[in-house]
Amino acid sequence: MLSRSSTNIYSQSLTGSVLAALGEEATEAWARGLSENFAREPRGGDTDQIRAVAAGEGDIAISNTYYLGNLIRSENPEDRAVAEEICVVFPNQDGRGTHVNISGGGVAANAPNPEAAKLFLEYLASDSAQRYFAEGNSEYPVVEGVAAPEWIQTLGEFQEDDLSAETFAQNNAEALMIMDRAGWK
Repeated sequence: MLSRSSTNIYSQSLTGSVLAALGEEATEAWARGLSENFAREPRGGDTDQIRAVAAGEGDIAISNTYYLGNLIRSENPEDRAVAEEICVVFPNQDGRGTHVNISGGGVAANAPNPEAAKLFLEYLASDSAQRYFAEGNSEYPVVEGVAAPEWIQTLGEFQEDDLSAETFAQNNAEALMIMDRAGWK
């Protein structure tokens, strides 16, 4: 098992979502199970986890799919070779669905041009911007009806956890304490 450190927001958000689904005791058992099975001390980013699995340092890694997508479409043949060694497994497909990290935007109360900011956010949610993000950063589009590029589609479809990001954000402090008690460095 390979993962980022517990200080990373991706790890904290995942743990916060597990906490919302399973409660404190089961989440701590889950986190302890992970930490007891780490092939090495957590370090690096998601691409580092993918590379480590391809190199045989561990059998499975927690990673966001867009990092694999960036390797798949890299111009560097070594990156593409790493990607060919990896397969994607979306967890919780018979239950709550796979945890999804998100990005968000908003308009600050003191924004000097709130109308322009609102127009920009509307643009980001447009079909054309979602296609741009999918192509440019290997992300699944979030706007219904916008198809992912073919190479993203090869990673597979999945049921996503519909838990509000607000919930796992509210669970962040407790999630970090659970990870610490479980030995997730």
